[in-house]
Amino acid sequence: MKVVGLISGGKDSFYNLMQCVANGHTVIALGNLHPKPQDNKDELDSYMYQTVGHDVIHLYKDCLEVPLYRQEIKGKPVEQGADYVKTHQDETEDLFDLLSTVKAAHPDLEAVSVGAILSNYQRIRVENVCSRLGLVALAYLWQRNQEELLNEMAQAGVNAVLVKIAAIGLKRQHLGQSIGDMFPYLCKMNQEYDLHICGEGGEYETITLDCPLFKRRIVVEESEVVIHSDDAFAQVAYLRFKKLRLEEKSEDELDSCWMSDINLDPVWEADELMLPIEEIVLAKQAAQKHDDNSGTATTHGTGVAQDRRQNSSSDGAFREYVSKFLSHQSDIICAVGGTTAFETRSSEGNRHLSIAEETVACLQNVQAKLEKMGLTWTEVVFMQVFVSNMADFGVVNGAYKGFFGINPPPRACVGANLPKPCRIQVSCTAIRKGAIPTKSRQTLHVQGMSYWAPANIGPYSQATEQAYHSFIAGQIGMIPSTLDLPMPPSLAKETAWSLRNLSQIATVRQSDLVNRTALCIAYVKSADAFAAVTAAWEYISNKKTPPPFLAISVPSLPKGGQVEWQALIHHGKVYAERAPVSKENQEGDGYETDDDDMYQVEKRALHPVTLCLGHEPPSAGAGLEAPWKTRTQSWFLSPLLTALSVVQVPEASSLASLFSSLSVSDDKEGGVEQQGLTEEMVQNMLAMMIKAMDRILQSHEQPVAGPGVKGGWTEVVGMSLYYHDNLLADQADQLASVFDELLSQYVGKSSSNVAVTLVPVQAIADRGVLALSLHAVGKAPTIPGLLQA
Repeated sequence: MKVVGLISGGKDSFYNLMQCVANGHTVIALGNLHPKPQDNKDELDSYMYQTVGHDVIHLYKDCLEVPLYRQEIKGKPVEQGADYVKTHQDETEDLFDLLSTVKAAHPDLEAVSVGAILSNYQRIRVENVCSRLGLVALAYLWQRNQEELLNEMAQAGVNAVLVKIAAIGLKRQHLGQSIGDMFPYLCKMNQEYDLHICGEGGEYETITLDCPLFKRRIVVEESEVVIHSDDAFAQVAYLRFKKLRLEEKSEDELDSCWMSDINLDPVWEADELMLPIEEIVLAKQAAQKHDDNSGTATTHGTGVAQDRRQNSSSDGAFREYVSKFLSHQSDIICAVGGTTAFETRSSEGNRHLSIAEETVACLQNVQAKLEKMGLTWTEVVFMQVFVSNMADFGVVNGAYKGFFGINPPPRACVGANLPKPCRIQVSCTAIRKGAIPTKSRQTLHVQGMSYWAPANIGPYSQATEQAYHSFIAGQIGMIPSTLDLPMPPSLAKETAWSLRNLSQIATVRQSDLVNRTALCIAYVKSADAFAAVTAAWEYISNKKTPPPFLAISVPSLPKGGQVEWQALIHHGKVYAERAPVSKENQEGDGYETDDDDMYQVEKRALHPVTLCLGHEPPSAGAGLEAPWKTRTQSWFLSPLLTALSVVQVPEASSLASLFSSLSVSDDKEGGVEQQGLTEEMVQNMLAMMIKAMDRILQSHEQPVAGPGVKGGWTEVVGMSLYYHDNLLADQADQLASVFDELLSQYVGKSSSNVAVTLVPVQAIADRGVLALSLHAVGKAPTIPGLLQA
């Protein structure tokens, strides 16, 4: 891409430019923001820009031999919140003006190089401006380990000197010293005073005098030290350059061999996952190939290869039945069940809409349900989007993004063979503002390309944190620095990259993927991947408290991916209510638990439940039924309970034999017609899953002063029913009505409804025919309850 480098003169901006060039991008211009000359100030009180050393900036155009564009800083840090929207007289708008000028002069401009390492404040504002101008932010230093990074800069030939110091341990004699010379001392100060090694806390600033991109280096001939604050513990001082000159570099120094030495593959803690996961997946694939060659049936698939969808009675006729379980409304968590553009009989005309128009109509229906509950899109924390044709992904995104502001909610977007004429189905979960007393909503929405984790390829955020849970967007196996899938296609590499990306996002949100995942769903493109992705998840998940896990096969994934992971992770804190001290004081108050409290909460509440309910045929050799069982898992840590139930047959061959015995029957004309599961069989399976969920809710009833799900079914927020669209093709249209009828027997006439979503899938792991997920709201523990042994 054609890139403009935002430069402050510091080490970070130039090393990021080096990364851009090494990654194949072309630097066509430089951009800088500086104080007004009439202010006669070396440094401004800016939250966004380094201005000390601005008297060097004009030389960089000759150092790199590219145009330099400069803009006066006229604004102030008016909008200082965690998020940014266009704000009059804010200093961010000066950046917008600068980049607008550059883009006007260079219409082929595509990207902006920014040297942000840890500053969300800076990153968010640069990304906001880039988004408004249709540019991509390139931030290859984002979230890098600072000790490794600073040493890497010095080793790569970045000659940057300290131009300002403002931290304990740094003295005026350190001004003018290079980062290479200062590296050991900065590491020592980090150990003693927790100083940021790269100066991310404002401890020091640098000016770059030379780097491998320069065709000429800068030589300082005269400078002076200016004491800004002569504090005895943390002196603030900076260099003012009085005389500078440029020095030509030799042919040897201009050699581009530095690009072969620069680090394009920095090491992250999450990378430790990748190699073992690749090996695990490859081993499973090899074992599966051996089993296939030897004729051994797999234990993860369905054992049924025949595609019965083409024989389904669904011919695209408008579906009259609409579930009565459309949404859930409560004081804390609300949900909207599976919603399409075809909500009522009057919606039949929508079948002639374009996919863009259908997306708008679908989301308008979701919005209407939210508004009925007094909610807005800003309170939505997660969305599930199912599309019938992944080739429509770009068009759907174009229509979808119009409903959201600066921080759209995370989502999982996968393909599904939706009942005709539907081409898109959306469900969502929302948490009311202020519902959790000590925690406001926080969103991670990184749009810049880096080595850290993939930037968004659609209108969604990486994660939203609220109610002590991190709702993380579906992660596919993209390589973050390129946003491409590994080539040649490899399930092993995609599984490793996708789990690595998931771990990176969880780590930034301080969420423990290994020990506190509350629910994990793996979407795969082929049922052949079930054993491999299951083994990969089992490798990284906690064996003592395993979360509910589901692997399902879908027709397609974004960018043609082979696996996508969706995870809900508990943050490791809960809100504990203080019990009333007297009858007169019934309200009390509360607080956020510390680590000792969490130990007590987990000891009392975190008891994953696994139960099995079995079904045997009414008589031996009946031929019309086969034994099956329901395996159900749950995980609870206040305030959310998650549960997952899967209808399974004992062996892979059982399902195949079951359906082969049902494959044909004589009709009245003496011909042959296709059959599937009978309505009675489907009803028995659904009833068994709902009964299992009822047992789960009972097992998590609230103990005295402890966390739990006190209200039973009235606390259930949403349920998703995944049905095998091949084996249940003839029963799909009846599933909703049968499920509603059975669920009503438990929910009854409670004031709280349940948001239900039906999702057709191509296969369910572990010989599954149906799978049902549930999430409910648990009650917070009270402080005396935490203190009980």
